[in-house]
Amino acid sequence: MTGQTERTLIDRRRFIGAGTGAAVLASTGTVLAQAPTPPPPASEPGKVTIERRPGGVLLLGIDRPQAQNRMGPAILIGLGKGLYQLEHDDELRVAVIHGVGPDFCLGVDLPAFAAAQAAGILPPKDPDYINPLGLRPPNRSKPVVVAVQGGTKYAGHELFLASDIRVAATDSVFSQGEVARGIFPGGGATIRLTREVGWANAMRYMLTGDEWGADEARRLGLVQEVTEPGKQLDRAVAIATKIAANAPLGVRATLASAHLAIASEDAAFVALQTEFPKILQSNDAKEFQKALREGRRPDFHGN
Repeated sequence: MTGQTERTLIDRRRFIGAGTGAAVLASTGTVLAQAPTPPPPASEPGKVTIERRPGGVLLLGIDRPQAQNRMGPAILIGLGKGLYQLEHDDELRVAVIHGVGPDFCLGVDLPAFAAAQAAGILPPKDPDYINPLGLRPPNRSKPVVVAVQGGTKYAGHELFLASDIRVAATDSVFSQGEVARGIFPGGGATIRLTREVGWANAMRYMLTGDEWGADEARRLGLVQEVTEPGKQLDRAVAIATKIAANAPLGVRATLASAHLAIASEDAAFVALQTEFPKILQSNDAKEFQKALREGRRPDFHGN
């Protein structure tokens, strides 16, 4: 099954570009200092590549480089089906999530998500699906290593946070700056980032919208290893292979025991899924979308 790919395709007409709330601003510094840029042209929905490696390692690749690997329904569902395969195949012991091309993932393709929701495609109804962001059951019991490079922002960063071990190339640029586009992190960062780096460090980046790099991510403890660009996937696979060689019951019991310590987060994830849609319909969120189309900075008023 090496090189096998799994494609979950959505009608191309629903992909009108990732230019709204979760789209990324074309900036290399503080996102608040930049005016919005127009959305990229409509692109194919992309796919998730699935590759089995020797020793029980499963590679899941986000393959939509023409849209900077923005997460549309096809990517979300493809990742979820890959994680289900990991969970239910006894020969598989660990997954590695990575991005194809110069970026890991520049967030959610919100127009595509809205179209898919209207069409009844989302939320996924497939029985062979596990939420990649870990926002609701069923939850996975096997470990995931992530390898990132380039833009790792918004929902892409939240997918990064939902993994167990993280490897980043030196060219990685991170952001959780949804407040600069009229919304807030809806994929778990308000919970996981705060838990992992501490309150003030998390607020430093989530409330300003500033970006940070691989060295800062390592200082904060978000990244376990930093590599040269192009080497991050090899290093992540090496770590995953070492995990896969260990006793499967012991690995899963270790994860399960550790998750017991953060079980109180479940209620926060439930609340998150109620609050995010409300903020998404706010005037500030609509103002960001309008500013994006007009090529200017948004003027937020808190309503």
